[in-house]
Amino acid sequence: MFVWALAVALIGGVAAAQDKEKDKKEEPRKGTVTGEVTAKGDNWIEVKGDGEEKARRYVPHWVGGNPSQGGGPDKKMVETIKGLKVGSRVRVEWEFEERPRVVKVEVLKAPEDKDEPRKGTVAGTLTAKDKNWIEVKADGEEKARRYTPYWRGGNPNQGGGLDKEMLKVFADLKVGSRVRLEWEFDERPRAVKVEVLDKPKKEKN
Repeated sequence: MFVWALAVALIGGVAAAQDKEKDKKEEPRKGTVTGEVTAKGDNWIEVKGDGEEKARRYVPHWVGGNPSQGGGPDKKMVETIKGLKVGSRVRVEWEFEERPRVVKVEVLKAPEDKDEPRKGTVAGTLTAKDKNWIEVKADGEEKARRYTPYWRGGNPNQGGGLDKEMLKVFADLKVGSRVRLEWEFDERPRAVKVEVLDKPKKEKN
């Protein structure tokens, strides 16, 4: 009886594994999703499809070999992504190649234009930082806002990257400092100038 039960269990395990492998092979390798652009970067977008709980990130196909051979994200799609606005309703055609790759994007409805300032100056506390960004909680605001440098010099394979001078400024800043920050909006808030007004409290003690 024990041997028979063991044999049944083994057969069941093999069948389950085969069903799992079959399901894996039958996962969609391409498709179309309609939803809202919730976030974007220089080489990616995130779209929350209708009925989905979370947004999914899509990147362009890589073309042209290794970076040393001139390869990089598809330039046409990079330009398309650059022109998209967060909040837009879009239809995305995608294919799966290591990760979801965006093949085509159609804007169905642009976000409503808001009379938001395109530049300004804030004074507040530096609450967090990374080598490529800082977060400042301005006086009177409930939440901190993230600021990044401008992108300079084209695509990465052309030597482009975040503004080196501003990255140096970020590196010298200390969390907890009181700062005055001049910013401009270009796809996202960009730090133009940062002035330290006061050191962190812990350094004063």
